[in-house]
Amino acid sequence: MGQFDSKSCLKESNMPSDMTQFATQVVSEVVEEHRHWGKGGQSQNTGAYLYDDQKICDDINHAFLSQYGGRWFCIAGPHAVFPELPRPAKLIYFEHSTGWKYGSQKYRIFIYSYDENGSLASEPPPVYAQKVPSS
Repeated sequence: MGQFDSKSCLKESNMPSDMTQFATQVVSEVVEEHRHWGKGGQSQNTGAYLYDDQKICDDINHAFLSQYGGRWFCIAGPHAVFPELPRPAKLIYFEHSTGWKYGSQKYRIFIYSYDENGSLASEPPPVYAQKVPSS
């Protein structure tokens, strides 16, 4: 089926253009490294390819932390969703339709950061820091 083309899979981005270019390059390289043709193994089976979601997320996070610092998060997989609104300060979303021969399925990758002011990596994202009123 050929190489994973993250540019054509880009669905949403509120990142600056240089970060978007970095993300498309990293995603293409990482997905190519961690997807394999065939069935079996520990990866997500989406059509004809197997995707190793954890390795994809780990390598993308490592690339973003190395390049930009701060706190970066990645969600990947055929069932990955990011319903949160408003969107984080930096978010990019890729969606790839897989398998023309075996039925089409979506493979999604979300990369995002809430880090605007260089806060500590140990602090939770703002949405989780809100207190829930006790009943």
